[in-house]
Amino acid sequence: MKKSNIEYYKEVVKRAENARNTINQANADFERDCVLTKNAYEADLYGERGYKQRLEELEAERDLRIESGLSRILAVVDEYDAEMQRLGELDGNKIDDGTMKLLNSGMSLSSADWQQLADKHADNAIMSKILKERYGENKPKEEKPIVVHFGQSPESRSEVFSKFTRTIYNAARLGACPSLSGGGRLKTVRDYYNYLAQSSLEDMCPFEGEDFSNLDADFPVETVSGKIENAGGRSTSFSPGDPADFNFNFTPVRKA
Repeated sequence: MKKSNIEYYKEVVKRAENARNTINQANADFERDCVLTKNAYEADLYGERGYKQRLEELEAERDLRIESGLSRILAVVDEYDAEMQRLGELDGNKIDDGTMKLLNSGMSLSSADWQQLADKHADNAIMSKILKERYGENKPKEEKPIVVHFGQSPESRSEVFSKFTRTIYNAARLGACPSLSGGGRLKTVRDYYNYLAQSSLEDMCPFEGEDFSNLDADFPVETVSGKIENAGGRSTSFSPGDPADFNFNFTPVRKA
């Protein structure tokens, strides 16, 4: 990958902050220019029609700046999707010969055996795909088989990242920084974005050398009363009055 998974999340957070700054500046410039335009109108420098036309132009300019800033957030999804597509491409170098010999031996495997193999290759997208397909063809005939959990596919990772990015997009668009029920008010909007990043990354399965164990350092979250450790792992939710966009029912950027 060109960038690590953590770096992609940090890029979204950075672009969201930049977008929020752009929105604030665009709104401030719009309000200032509206006042100047009104003063010019009252000084008879604009006629009624010219005055209304100028206000429409100012509004269009503001909206264009806002849309341009927000669109940069969603652009990261395209880059990430391309990375996941490459990651999911068949690569014989990522196939474990020992495991393949075992699968081709004809040996009967229990659900526990399948789970052991799934855990062994959880960070390998290719082997996880092979194991999942073989398991579907050779499910153990057990009275009470356990549910086997295989490694995450690149497509699933793309969906998780897409949902996270859309939620950050909505937060930046609305300027949301809600309180945490039981956890106090977040100190800054950046803390909110980091909170969302930690929560989303909990749905990610580390791939091939990735390490998600230091999220508090990568995405620190602080309330006005102090730092929150393992923010994403807490059952803390947002206050009831917060917009429905921010209850972690993520909306994908694209519909399946």
